[in-house]
Amino acid sequence: MKTALQQQLLKRLHAKKDKPVFTVVRRSGDNPAIDLTGANLLDRAERMQALWRDICGPGPKTVVLAFSHGELFLSSLIAGLLSDVTIVPVALPRPGSQSDRLRHIVQDCGAAAIFCDADQVNNLCRALTHEGEIALPCPVAGLAMDGMVTEVETSTRHEPVPNDTAGPALIQYTSGSTRMPKGIRIFDDQIIANAKICSDRFRISEQTRFVNWLPHYHDMGLMGGILYPLLRGGYSAQLSPFDMIRKPIFWLKCISDFQATMSGGPAFSFAHCLAHVSDKDCDNLDLSTWVTAFCGAEPIPGDLLPAFRQRFARFGLLPNAVFACYGMAEFTLYAAGERELGMPPTGLENTHPCQLTADTKAGLRIFDPESGVPLPDGTKGEIWLRGGSVGRGYVNLPDDTAATFGIQARSDTANADLLGPWLRTGDLGMIVDDWLYITGRIKDIIIANGMKIASTELEWLASTMHDALNPSAAAAFMTDPTVSGHAVLLIELKLARFTIDEPDRVKHAIAQAVAGEWSIKLDEIRFVPRGKLERTSSGKIRRQAIAAAWREKHRQRQTENGPEQHMKAEK
Repeated sequence: MKTALQQQLLKRLHAKKDKPVFTVVRRSGDNPAIDLTGANLLDRAERMQALWRDICGPGPKTVVLAFSHGELFLSSLIAGLLSDVTIVPVALPRPGSQSDRLRHIVQDCGAAAIFCDADQVNNLCRALTHEGEIALPCPVAGLAMDGMVTEVETSTRHEPVPNDTAGPALIQYTSGSTRMPKGIRIFDDQIIANAKICSDRFRISEQTRFVNWLPHYHDMGLMGGILYPLLRGGYSAQLSPFDMIRKPIFWLKCISDFQATMSGGPAFSFAHCLAHVSDKDCDNLDLSTWVTAFCGAEPIPGDLLPAFRQRFARFGLLPNAVFACYGMAEFTLYAAGERELGMPPTGLENTHPCQLTADTKAGLRIFDPESGVPLPDGTKGEIWLRGGSVGRGYVNLPDDTAATFGIQARSDTANADLLGPWLRTGDLGMIVDDWLYITGRIKDIIIANGMKIASTELEWLASTMHDALNPSAAAAFMTDPTVSGHAVLLIELKLARFTIDEPDRVKHAIAQAVAGEWSIKLDEIRFVPRGKLERTSSGKIRRQAIAAAWREKHRQRQTENGPEQHMKAEK
């Protein structure tokens, strides 16, 4: 018996038996574009499923997909969704990056195997074994372009654990509120529910032509950029994230060349185009078909989208095409935002708000994070979400699941309709005149390229660069809350007698490690004597207060020095 999701997928793939469902696009190389028809994908999926049975055994299982952008991942995604396999998309570890995150994911989800590009087997094995110091947690199988296994590495014979219960369709891992990420269990019904509300609000249909450069291991790229166009019978061109980042005009050219109706990304991608696309680059550029240009995943500076609209209007971009959206992996993906009806209120916040409608507003409310009392419009509080898109908790984290999922509003609230259950997002915001403003996070995070990285993760990595540094007494925060990819690190020494003989060398090592892991630029690194960072009464570091004080001092320095001196200092 096929599930509703599998029936939808099969219907769309059979309907496009001889037509492209995906086009895999590369900026350079011998094969710059490869079309995958419905028949191609079904054939590849059948071969992939047989391969998984050979390596992992029959029955429900979980497999980790560690592919680069391209046809192998797309084929594996379809194979997993059309079978009883739970798939876990992950990023390939960068050379020299920390491997604890990847190993944690593999062990946490109980993976029966890891499948990857053939040329990545050794890289993955080195990362997972800490250069051979420990055993592989499960087999690592490298696949060639025809889907056949070229190499399998395993330290022990793998005996699959019998499992008669079908698991989730997907497990989406977040950056985590601690050093290790959390896996969100997403089942078929959550994907169907979220695909519907996103498609309704973004107008995704059989006529949709999507250009997607977003990573497939993030919810925005996986759900919005791959699955939802497919489930609505649309078409998508799939680009490598690295091609877009290295040359942002490539993204815009693909929108023009493929006559895309839909594409988008985090705020940094729109800012990247403004900073690195010249008028000469835009020769013959036609953006007139791009009617759904969504921007989300991180705070959006208030002036960014108007500047983007103005800059690219001359190339056919419609004024109302560009808009802000909001969502999170715990909600499968999309929660709010669509093409704007009129101008948002001005002078309230320095971020661009999301347009709300009756549909999205019904599943979104602002609550007092301490009391659980719903707050009136115009009041800042925590954003809570509800509806069929809410995931079914975290993997192996019952306490975190109970604190986040299925939350009830305070029982004496006047409006019984608001009792719940709700998903706590940890995001702070307010609603004004059918606009949602995202104003911050309850927990401390740093945003880079659309990813949300817990401050503790950065602090922990920095502390590994010298024994004198204390990971439990540090404050990492964004230099400017509206500017992605820039941060400040203040970190204490473990003991008063500790010193660092070559501080510049250690700072350079920290900066390199952080840039290599997350592409975050540390604008300042400061080693602080023990006990000097501001703490709560229970001894916890007050990152938000420390960040506010640092930003105020930084603002004062800019004012005192004047713009010319500040520019010299920045250089």
